[in-house]
Amino acid sequence: MIVINDDIKNIELGYETSIALGMFDGLHIAHQKIIKKAVEWANKNNTKSVVLTFDKHPEEILFNLNQKIIMDNYTKARLIQNLGVDNLILLKTDLDLLNLDYKYFIKFICEKLKAKFIVCGFDYRFGKKAQGTASKLIELSKIYNYDIDVIDEVKIDNYKVSSSIIREKLSCGLIDEVNNLLGYNFCIYGKVEGGNRIAREFGYPTANVYIDDNLAIKNGVYITTTIVDDKEYKSITNIGYKPTFNHRGRVLETHIFDFNKDLYNKDICVKFKKFIRDEQKFNSVSELKNRIEKDVLLAKNM
Repeated sequence: MIVINDDIKNIELGYETSIALGMFDGLHIAHQKIIKKAVEWANKNNTKSVVLTFDKHPEEILFNLNQKIIMDNYTKARLIQNLGVDNLILLKTDLDLLNLDYKYFIKFICEKLKAKFIVCGFDYRFGKKAQGTASKLIELSKIYNYDIDVIDEVKIDNYKVSSSIIREKLSCGLIDEVNNLLGYNFCIYGKVEGGNRIAREFGYPTANVYIDDNLAIKNGVYITTTIVDDKEYKSITNIGYKPTFNHRGRVLETHIFDFNKDLYNKDICVKFKKFIRDEQKFNSVSELKNRIEKDVLLAKNM
C-alpha cells in the first residue's frame, strides 16, 4: 500500500480510482464496510482503491483541542493495509484545508484523484463549515460522472456504531464492548524501544512502545496477545506513565509469556482482550513485583 501524507495542493494520481471518504478513527465495523466497498469496486472495475482521510482530527484544528483518538496514524495505516487498499492519503490538516469550499474538495477528488466511484458514511461532512454532505456528493456525481454509494447507520445491540461511543468506552476500560463495536480486538502497532529494565530484573521483561498521550485508551493493566513476526503470543500489558519510577512519557509495556527473544527496534502489534485493573503507584519495587506476579497469574488463568 502506498501512503501519502501531504498538502492537498501537492497530491495528484495518474490513474482512475475508487475512493472511501471518512475520518476512520478506530476503523470500526461501519468504517470497514465503507472501505471494503471501495476495494470491491476497484477490483471489479480495474481501478485503484484509495482511502482519503486527515492526518489530524479536524476538531483539534478548529477548536484547538487535544482531541482524544482511538488510534494513531501508524496503527490506522496498518489496519487499512490489511483490508487490501492500494493507497492511503492522509491530508495535511490545517485551517486552509478545513476552510476549503466543499465544491473545490469534490473537484480535487475528481480531477486530481480521478475518482470514478466514491463511498462514504451517511453522516460524512467536509468543506468549510461542514457544508459538504453525502447529499452534495450525490448531487455533484451527475456533473463529474462518478458512481456513489452512501453507507447507512450500523447498529450492534441497539448501539449506534460510532467513533465517539467507542472513544468513550475505551476511556473507561470497557474493552469487551469496544471490541464488539470495532469488529476486531482493539490493537496498537508500534516499534519496541529500550526501557529501564526494572521488570526484567525480577523475571518479567517487557517490550516497550511509546504511545500518544491523546490515545483514548484508559491507563491500566490488560490481558492481551502480542504479534511478533506474524506469530501471536499470550501477554499482559500495562498502559501508563510508570508512576512508581516517576517516568516521563506514556508507554505501553508488554510482558509476553514464555518468550525470550530480543525485540528492540522490532514492530509489534498488541491486541487488547480484557481490562484487569487501574494503573497504580507502588511504594517499593518489592510491592510492584508482587502485584505483577498476581496480574500475570490472573491473566494466565483467564
